[in-house]
Amino acid sequence: MCVHICASSGLIASHIECIKNALILDYLETFKAENLLFTKVKLEWIHKGPEEALVTCRRMLQMWQMVYNVAQHSGSEKCSSVTETPVIKRHNGLYLTLPDAHDTDSGSQRASSLAASRLEQAMSEVTVQSSTMKQGPTQLWTTLEQIWLQAAELFMEQQHLKEAGFCIQEAASLFPTSHAVLYMRGKFAEMKGNLEEAKQLYDEALTVNPAGVEIMNSLGLVLSRLGRRELAQKVLRDAIRIQTTSHIAWNSLGEVLQAQGKNEAAIECFLTALDLESTSPVIPFTVIPREL
Repeated sequence: MCVHICASSGLIASHIECIKNALILDYLETFKAENLLFTKVKLEWIHKGPEEALVTCRRMLQMWQMVYNVAQHSGSEKCSSVTETPVIKRHNGLYLTLPDAHDTDSGSQRASSLAASRLEQAMSEVTVQSSTMKQGPTQLWTTLEQIWLQAAELFMEQQHLKEAGFCIQEAASLFPTSHAVLYMRGKFAEMKGNLEEAKQLYDEALTVNPAGVEIMNSLGLVLSRLGRRELAQKVLRDAIRIQTTSHIAWNSLGEVLQAQGKNEAAIECFLTALDLESTSPVIPFTVIPREL
């Protein structure tokens, strides 16, 4: 009798955990599909600037935390349909926030001592234990990775490298070998002038995602800056073969050809890029479903 009751209790707990994770996924889908916040960030970046887009990123972190709190307060029993993923821990509960790059005293847009102190506080409050694993939908954590990387890109646009580095570190703590993380680390290294390191990171990202046109574009431009223009041209032509409508890749190829003194071929690339850019969406249609 006792054994039967124990077995039944374990089955009930398993069913509860499955229901919990189904609710989390449903909440996450609602958060992403209804608000379209990733697309909103892109539009704000283009039309209003990165500062406005960062406001939306902060809101996205708050919404993600709400989903996380649902997961944390729903129990911790295992469900066979759930994969193990990294867990974020903080000493008195989780509190996620983006670093503030404003100097409120001088009004300067440079990273200030106030921003630095807030950044250090945030880094002490948010710690990712990569060795500690928990149950939970993988999508929950990949969404957080995307938010951190989007914020990092916006900070880099503003030349706030310390804040960008913090965001990249948070994303890398979640999924260190993700092609998106490797790519952003490459962009960060390139921005700091570390071209060889950037090239290596782009190579690693391309190994994970061989069809990554954006990665190939960045790799081609870095190779050109390193003086390896023939290889740069090959990489960019490969990118165009994968995505013939990429105006960015066509423009980059034009830059490389121009640097090689092949002006006529470069002009053709530039004209193609201009023609394609006029009909290019803010976010590629093939990417929107994955991001939303």
